[in-house]
Amino acid sequence: MALPALAALALATNAPAAEPEIRAVRATTLDFRVALRVLTSPDALPGEVVREGGEIVIRVPGVAPEGLALPALEKPLGAIRLVREPGLTILRVEAAPEVPFEASHEPGMLTVVFGEQPAPELRGPVSPGLYERLFPTGAQGTGAPGGEEPAFERAGGDGIALGRATLRPYVSASWVDADVLAFDNPVPVRDQYLQVAPGVSASMPLLSGHLAAEYEPRLRFFSDIPLVKEPSHLVSVGLEQPVGTRVFVRLGHRYTRATLETTIVDPGREYFFDLSRYSFNATTAAARVDVGARLYAEAQAGWLWTRFDQKQAGGFFDYDRRALRAGLGYDVGSDRRATVSYAFERIPPPPDRGLVESSAHSLLGTLAGTIAPLLSGSVTVGLRRQENPLATGESASFKGMTLGGSVRRELGHSSSAELQVNRTTEPSAYDTNAYYVTNSLVASLNVPAPFEVWTRGSVGWLRNNYPNDAPGLDEPRRDDILGWTLGLGRQIGWRTWVRADYRRERRNSNLPGFDVTTDGFVVQVGVGLFGPGPSRP
Repeated sequence: MALPALAALALATNAPAAEPEIRAVRATTLDFRVALRVLTSPDALPGEVVREGGEIVIRVPGVAPEGLALPALEKPLGAIRLVREPGLTILRVEAAPEVPFEASHEPGMLTVVFGEQPAPELRGPVSPGLYERLFPTGAQGTGAPGGEEPAFERAGGDGIALGRATLRPYVSASWVDADVLAFDNPVPVRDQYLQVAPGVSASMPLLSGHLAAEYEPRLRFFSDIPLVKEPSHLVSVGLEQPVGTRVFVRLGHRYTRATLETTIVDPGREYFFDLSRYSFNATTAAARVDVGARLYAEAQAGWLWTRFDQKQAGGFFDYDRRALRAGLGYDVGSDRRATVSYAFERIPPPPDRGLVESSAHSLLGTLAGTIAPLLSGSVTVGLRRQENPLATGESASFKGMTLGGSVRRELGHSSSAELQVNRTTEPSAYDTNAYYVTNSLVASLNVPAPFEVWTRGSVGWLRNNYPNDAPGLDEPRRDDILGWTLGLGRQIGWRTWVRADYRRERRNSNLPGFDVTTDGFVVQVGVGLFGPGPSRP
């Protein structure tokens, strides 16, 4: 009986090992640049990345399954195609000869990053993108939840080396001539001031992941208004960490100390005058697990809290917001992803305005990625059920649809159009309303102009509806905001850019005295000490 067993063991021992396999090819954004990730079995050897004429060729030892989905790529890349050879998978990516690339390998994954790093004005703090996608109520604008979060910076490229860290300093200076709403009434006051914003981003490898941080103070001079002279401080830190070959974890924290940046604490813009200095914190965590070649699970959790230095009549209030989200996603193909998620959000009763306490449940569906040739975006539609136990009247609950996301269309080599939409609820400081419903639609257009100048214009509409009747009115409060902007910019040399922007905005409200028109003009010069400037905003 022992001989058959020994023979079977000998056959198993001498059996050829299974060939490494290619499990998925995904496009993402790393270090603010287009990147490709080739996910393999852990036993796959490091691949080779070389340039051959008008293509960047990625050779990975391993077998690619039939029907392997290839993502659609953004500029500066063109088409991608797959070639199979015995024991080898080859990806050929169209790229102009001047497009640089960097490759790195870790067990189970080959990463190739393409292009130059953009100037700082295109970057901003490293972690808000993660925060935006966590809260499906539209916090921080129209970011739609459920899409793949933008990755944080990777070390590498030009910069100041400090041990394993890479520092990239930058600075911008802006002369502002604009209306300011800084007092206890919604009457604008004209002001002129200089804003200087030096900053630095830092990134470094950590284990098999990457740690990134950024700090930007905004210093204002020559204003006649004390609130305007108060500086703003924006700090972000983030960690991206793969765990094995199937799990990606992202952690982030964002801190803001400011006065004028009111949309950070109230994205729906109910809070726009009677300002007070505040501190804002947002901590987020997200994880994605690849269940199969196309199926993945994802989860997010976050906690944000806002604290004001002074409690002013007509201003805003301290509050916390906590959220959890979990969902299943599927790579439809051609870089399209569909996700179905459940989200729970909780606002505990604030000490100064307990009626905004709420609990909300949402069912969310997201479609993200390339929708059609030259058309990409991320759109989330949700059904939300919210209860406000301490509120009265219509404000005691909300049941309805939420919406968030953006769609971008490439019109030419340097032209693009984008449409952003948002519908959600936000906590309210007005009268007996626990919340208000904010709806917004913003269209923007980028086009080149003569002499290497780029032009950007946008038109936006926002409506805030309140559930309870306003005092002295036979109907609820309603605010409509219509605004537009127009700007010109140009890159000067390799590191410097200059731009000028004009904006105008009209707020119409059925509350007496809340009709406000503001406008402003900004001239800005920026220098990124490492990396080229942008060709458009």
